Amino acid sequence: MRLGDLLAKHGVGMALPDSAEINDLFIFGVTDDSRDVRFGYLFCALPGATENGLAFCAQAAAKGAQAIAVPQDTRDEALGLSEFEREKIVVLRVPNVREFYARVAADFHSGRPATIASVTGTNGKTSSVCFLRDLWGEDGHNAFSLGTLGLQGRGRSHSNLEAGLTTYDAKTLHVMLGELERVHRVTHLAMEASSHALDQHRLAGVTFDAVGFTNLTQDHLDYHLSMEAYFQAKLRLFTEHLKADGVAVVNTRDPSGVQVAAAMRSKKIRVIAYGEAGSETELTVLERIPHVQGQTLKLSVFGTSYEVEAPVAGAFQAENILCALGLAVATGVPVDRAIAGIARLSPVPGRLELAAVLGNGAAVYVDYAHTPDALANVLQSVRPHVGAQRKLHVLFGCGGNRDPGKRPIMGRIAEELSDCVWVTDDNPRTEDPDAIRKQVLSGTTGAARITNAGPRREALERALAALRPGDVLVVAGKGHEDYQIVLERDAEGRPLQDSRGRAVTKKIPFSDARVIREIAAAI
Repeated sequence: MRLGDLLAKHGVGMALPDSAEINDLFIFGVTDDSRDVRFGYLFCALPGATENGLAFCAQAAAKGAQAIAVPQDTRDEALGLSEFEREKIVVLRVPNVREFYARVAADFHSGRPATIASVTGTNGKTSSVCFLRDLWGEDGHNAFSLGTLGLQGRGRSHSNLEAGLTTYDAKTLHVMLGELERVHRVTHLAMEASSHALDQHRLAGVTFDAVGFTNLTQDHLDYHLSMEAYFQAKLRLFTEHLKADGVAVVNTRDPSGVQVAAAMRSKKIRVIAYGEAGSETELTVLERIPHVQGQTLKLSVFGTSYEVEAPVAGAFQAENILCALGLAVATGVPVDRAIAGIARLSPVPGRLELAAVLGNGAAVYVDYAHTPDALANVLQSVRPHVGAQRKLHVLFGCGGNRDPGKRPIMGRIAEELSDCVWVTDDNPRTEDPDAIRKQVLSGTTGAARITNAGPRREALERALAALRPGDVLVVAGKGHEDYQIVLERDAEGRPLQDSRGRAVTKKIPFSDARVIREIAAAI
């Protein structure tokens, strides 16, 4: 690609070099990692929380970068380039390097499935995109989902690796979109969109046929700093990435969803609203009848009543089904076929997953709930499955180096909505696990039914041993994760540090569902 063509397409607001010679330079690739630079590449120096791409401009130059994109206000001396390199390498000063990088990456890695939809929200993204994938599959499409669980076809994961990010970096994403379309003939893709990715423009260059909004509750305030900034990041999926003729599927039971729907209607975008009975929605849950294998749903869909058996439990999963249903219809699936597909949905790993039933009939569920709202939702959803005179137990912890403000809130919610609370470790990372547990417990009354249960396996052993016939235990926080992130220590138990004096963490194998089944088998 000629540099001049690239700048003509993406150079709005940029101080462009005015030279025919520069415009005729060829660019053979783009990257944000100086280690991946090859002859003739464009290196984009992205700002970062821990490392700044400007520190790697000299390395990119040494490896053959033809051009370097940097923030608009970058001084020459900050680039670390020699006088000779400054004469040879084109420096592009860009208003938003992240967005510029994503759009250029889309040029170099073209192609995408014919139909793409995306879902954002604090909770429910993973279930919604998995359900949508299944509904598309029931309609005969080659459909995949992409997000927290990685790349998945129906009932099968296509990666053995932890996804790491809910939404991938720009280059990885565009490479995957092209490969899925050209090589694997995927026609329909359902994607999760995280607030971090939207704020960091990782989705720049991607437009969607339909987008969904599930809810907005407290999370990620360590990054966004305020709920308003968090909401505005989510809103970008609708204002910047939805096609002009696309459809917004919005949970208007949620106050933020009402704002999203109003914003879309003001732009003449079609909105399909969903929610509970009594709300003015096109998709409504009229009644839920919980049972052992899931729930019977009585629905109103565009004014017509339906009854369907859903093989998943929980009120929040009923809402996620509505989100998927709306997106399926918005992307061309006939209503009757989409409704019929609900009965054949696959359970979502770690999303109210039935991990074990003990010999005495007590049930143990695993769920990814790791925010106050998600914990409240899962406990309220499971309560109808608890028999009369039986107890609802919850075991959970809070992650280290993440929003500490939610810890006492989650402790309070657990006490209010369950009968027995077991506070344990989640992913402590570099924090003291016991200190995190005490912060969670500070939000409770300290009643006898609330236990500081220690490390996670020990806590699971104690909680399962306490279950009586007909009790239900919800193990919350880690869901599908098959690891724990803990502080790495030397042979004498002292915390290890890297060359910059920062604490070092490591992943150790730990799957809630697997450990629960091991303990259950031994009881």
